[in-house]
Amino acid sequence: MSSSNWDNDQNLFASLTGGQAIIDWFGSCPRFHDASLERLEIANGNVHLAIRAFRMTDELDQQRRFICDRHALVVLQMSGVSGIRLHGSAVSIISDLKIRRLTADEAASNWETGAAPVKGEIEVTFDTSIGLYGSIYSKELAFQLQPMPI
Repeated sequence: MSSSNWDNDQNLFASLTGGQAIIDWFGSCPRFHDASLERLEIANGNVHLAIRAFRMTDELDQQRRFICDRHALVVLQMSGVSGIRLHGSAVSIISDLKIRRLTADEAASNWETGAAPVKGEIEVTFDTSIGLYGSIYSKELAFQLQPMPI
């Protein structure tokens, strides 16, 4: 798992294209706990990360399991990608996804094959309970929301 010890920048999240729609759909700034990573595409300096997500309520069903609603496919579209660090296997259940704007340049020595991400770029970091985890850095980030039936 990655070692991000910071919280989501909720103001940044809401200001990104599609970010407020995501917050409105789920009722808060989501962390995508227990969401499944459906697709990860890397092409021509862009990354598309598709997550099958839901909202877990505090209500219980007859089997005493938490009721989940607000199912959706959430796509993070990152352009101008300046760095990627991914580890683990392809099947992935997210335990926590965080978004922030970098306040300082990344150490260039950590990026052997290209320029390091710089101050002002956006970092998307996700931890896992199983599978893939890591960080993606980009100049731009936008969200798409596709509500889904259960």
